Amino acid sequence: MDTIIFNGRSFAVEKEEELKKEASKLKKKGIIPKMASILVGDDPASHLYVSLKKKVAERIGCELEIISFSGSVSMIRIISTVKMLNAKKDVNGIMVQLPLPDNFSDEERDKIIGSISKEKDIDGLRDESLFITPTVKSVLFALKEASYNTALKARPLKVVVVGHSGFEGGKIYKVLNEMGYDVNGADSKTKELRDKTLKADILISATGSPGIIKGSMVREGVIVIDVGAPKGDVVKEEVIGKASFLSPVPGGIGPVTIVSLLENLVISCQKTG
Repeated sequence: MDTIIFNGRSFAVEKEEELKKEASKLKKKGIIPKMASILVGDDPASHLYVSLKKKVAERIGCELEIISFSGSVSMIRIISTVKMLNAKKDVNGIMVQLPLPDNFSDEERDKIIGSISKEKDIDGLRDESLFITPTVKSVLFALKEASYNTALKARPLKVVVVGHSGFEGGKIYKVLNEMGYDVNGADSKTKELRDKTLKADILISATGSPGIIKGSMVREGVIVIDVGAPKGDVVKEEVIGKASFLSPVPGGIGPVTIVSLLENLVISCQKTG
């Protein structure tokens, strides 16, 4: 079987051009979309992601202010900074780069995220956020592309989200379930994981466990979307030729996630402008 490979970089370039036009319209009204990104600790991947976001933002005509803290910063200090940014009229979006260092508990992470106003939560991390999480938007874009290029169009489709108990995986699971897909969850510790993945029409993996999805775990014709960062969950060399459609790492969901975040920023400005 010839596997269609989702080119997220090409998709992101097209999306950037659209957003440039929208940002230009806002600029004529005296509005320059601005996002503040809070970066905690010295994780190389987090620093890379924020720098990539800044470059894309500048290409589009937006601003990204990076506010850096050491890994030992207190939760209270971060929340105080978020509240200050909530009050600033020239800041249209706020995001906290995840994951936070290991010394922060999940409860502390959730309190920090919860301090972002829902109007400025362009990362869609709060339950009541006005925005769809960029990762979820990217998965939906990939699924739309898959529907154009494969014969797999009947509903309800059986979806398996590996990593559904995680932060991003949970949001993917929730949105697809709400859309009417037949969604099943699993994670890296699920017994007989292969039995579950082999039943999927659409297999989405978001565990961050490199190589967890092997060729023997996917059936012929399945749509596979790899959301594992930074190295990818799927052994793509083994999946190519079996899957009808593959969104790989790198070059798949990642570039689309960045441009989707900036799309949310532009939408935030359009709502207030």
